[in-house]
Amino acid sequence: MRSKLLPLVAVILCAAALAGGMYLRGQLDRSAPDIITVKQSVTDRSLSVRRPEFWLPDPQGVRHGVSEWDGKVLVMNFWATWCPPCLHEIPMFITLQQRYGTRGVQFLGIAIDDADNVAAFADEIGLNYPTLHGQMDAIEVMSAYGNKSGGLPFTVIISQSGQIVGRHPGVLDEATATALIEELL
Repeated sequence: MRSKLLPLVAVILCAAALAGGMYLRGQLDRSAPDIITVKQSVTDRSLSVRRPEFWLPDPQGVRHGVSEWDGKVLVMNFWATWCPPCLHEIPMFITLQQRYGTRGVQFLGIAIDDADNVAAFADEIGLNYPTLHGQMDAIEVMSAYGNKSGGLPFTVIISQSGQIVGRHPGVLDEATATALIEELL
């Protein structure tokens, strides 16, 4: 009897894992347009979603609201000091902030981390854009912006009018980031 139940239990567990993965993928896909559809969503505002308001502290403890950057193209990147792919893309964001900062583009880091780790890393790498941090509160912000699975890195592009026009789970390459920024300027 026991040996007959083992294959059935294995099939049920596999089906549950597959269903869970499909559910999480669906949650990530439905709340904002993918980065691939940015060009279309920039021209068709009905595809865009208004960015949720939030407040998080910087490493010095000063709380900031996302509305501080209204009127700019906002490239918001969720990351952590313990995430190697996140650390890989940050030097590119530093370069793009230097290149586009005077043209109305603002990069904003949201670290799923504590203040000491974020401050030490920012000093070490020479971070030239603001970064906010948090634990569960930052994860809740990331979820509100369309990342229900919690994977890092995760980048959200917000237009000057405050519309979420793109999001990208995983490492964002420079060519894609540059094309997206240029499209919004």
